[in-house]
Amino acid sequence: MSISKQHNLAFLPNICTAKSVIRILLAGMTIALILALAAASELQALLVKFGLNALFILWTTIMSIILICMLGKILNRVSSTHAGAFILAITTFFTCIASVLGIAGLSYSSGNIVYWDTLFVLKNIFISGIITLLALRYFYVQQQWNEHVKSDSNAKYDALQSRMRPHFLFNSLNTIAQLITVDPVRAEDALLDLADIFRTTLDKRNRITLGEELDVTMRYLRMEGLRLGKRRLSVVWDMEKNALPFEMLIPPLLLQPLVENAIYHGIQPRKEGGTLGISLYETEKYLDISVSNPVPPEGTTAHSKGNHIAQENLKKRLDIAYGDRAKLSLTKTAHLYRVAFRIPKENI
Repeated sequence: MSISKQHNLAFLPNICTAKSVIRILLAGMTIALILALAAASELQALLVKFGLNALFILWTTIMSIILICMLGKILNRVSSTHAGAFILAITTFFTCIASVLGIAGLSYSSGNIVYWDTLFVLKNIFISGIITLLALRYFYVQQQWNEHVKSDSNAKYDALQSRMRPHFLFNSLNTIAQLITVDPVRAEDALLDLADIFRTTLDKRNRITLGEELDVTMRYLRMEGLRLGKRRLSVVWDMEKNALPFEMLIPPLLLQPLVENAIYHGIQPRKEGGTLGISLYETEKYLDISVSNPVPPEGTTAHSKGNHIAQENLKKRLDIAYGDRAKLSLTKTAHLYRVAFRIPKENI
């Protein structure tokens, strides 16, 4: 089995990749230099000391990494405390071997009989133990911090996701109430659409398929179509149905809130209503989505603050989900307002 394919340990980063090994070895070289600077006062002695320290540390580190990666699956099954103790035992074991080899090598090169130097071995074990414990403590604290940040991000994400405007619920219920006596079948369909919309809002999954997102958006548009009527709300879809990655996983409620925002701020304030444009395009690495609506007439700026809040909400959710891999852009002309975002294609 390839070392690079081993799983990460309970609280350690993946140390079994070439990139991680290089970083660890560079850290070891730095420690070797620090120890040499502390022990030597002349340049020649410094270079000799650094070379010996580097050889000692690199051999110990490489052997420890190899054994840790080989035992990765076993260490993943035990607690963090037991894994840390086992790693400390591994580094101590190889430190002892390196110390014995170091004593033998120095004695052989000087032509003397090999003498056991207990202080030398204990000193090396002590230094190795301190460095290993500090590294383990650092990785453990880093893991706890990452979990805290992830938990905090998930909480913020859930809060941002659930901010569907209350007015939509009230308007929808009023529309359904009016339809019950006039067209019970349409009222039942509208109630099912409303239930599906709020089921998606309350869904705890952090990813849904693009097809599910489009479905809830279409249900929302049917609800608003009942309220505003076909004369006031016209929807133009611009997408290649056969080419879109409908199984692509995306954060829930990315498109629907934009559509709701466009209707609430761009179409509802206009007596004659307007046309809502929705476009989806797939590129090799990204999915581009945009929503456009007419610019509301002058004097209807009461909800402009809410418009900015909704867009900031989307921006924060994209940042949490994708970081700098997602982009959000706003375009406003004399007659058209357009919000577009790009997200990377994942898990297709």
